[in-house]
Amino acid sequence: MDQRGKLLEELKVFNFPNSKRIRIGSDKDGGYVLLNSGLESINVVYSYGVGGNSDFETMFCEKFNTIARLYDHTVDSAALKRDFLHFKKEGVGEKKTKDRNTIESHVSENVDHKKQLILKMDIDGGEWDTLLHSPDSVLGLFNQIVIEVHGMGTDLSESLNGGEVYEASLDKKIKVLKKINNLFYLFHVHANNYSRVFYKKWYKIPDTLELTFINKKIVKNPEPSKVIFPTEFDRPNSKNKKEVDLHFWPFYPGITQHLLDLYRRKGWKSIGEFVMIILNQLDRGLRSIRTAIGLRRP
Repeated sequence: MDQRGKLLEELKVFNFPNSKRIRIGSDKDGGYVLLNSGLESINVVYSYGVGGNSDFETMFCEKFNTIARLYDHTVDSAALKRDFLHFKKEGVGEKKTKDRNTIESHVSENVDHKKQLILKMDIDGGEWDTLLHSPDSVLGLFNQIVIEVHGMGTDLSESLNGGEVYEASLDKKIKVLKKINNLFYLFHVHANNYSRVFYKKWYKIPDTLELTFINKKIVKNPEPSKVIFPTEFDRPNSKNKKEVDLHFWPFYPGITQHLLDLYRRKGWKSIGEFVMIILNQLDRGLRSIRTAIGLRRP
């Protein structure tokens, strides 16, 4: 298996007995899906990458009566003013710089290391170095991590030596995902439809993914997920573009599970959709083959 395959191999999704999902935030970019268990015990939400949308943090804090610590060095304040939103004009990174600091330092400054925490991160590619250099002891403090990862099919670095840079970038991303998977289970995945889906050899790779990880210390009896993504809890980041159906490895539990899921929801009324699912799978397979042998542009 090449490096692309090894990267995707780290994105296997798991479910847990009686696990349920909940969407927090707006019905567009800025909403995320969490495991709907134990959220009422959360004391603090750590949110990195605020931008112009504080819907997730606001809705979470109002629903579960908690506070959020918001960090972003690119804006002067949170989009919404609330007593439970504590904003600091500072970014996050692998080490302390002029305008950034580490997750470890932020948790220490706030004396939050003995509290129940969740982490939300959307920092446009900076997540890889930040997470790679965050100690396991710090990441393990969070019950859930919801993060938007960027550059899965491309490299974000500016370099003339693009091929070599991308391979080095793949190594880093694999290390980061392995690091997180040692402590967490991947529970939910959603592709941001603002970004492309790339055909790389035999693989399909969405360039930007929203991932929800659950700390292994709070769940038991994980099993391979049979969920069809996107789910009823997902919304397209751009309403002007079609959702990205993750009906391919490693997210897709198979066409049989897909048809069973559809039948449970709609019964035999969905026979037309059955046929379309089968035809679409055949079409995807043919497109992947044509791309791999160079008959079709990615």
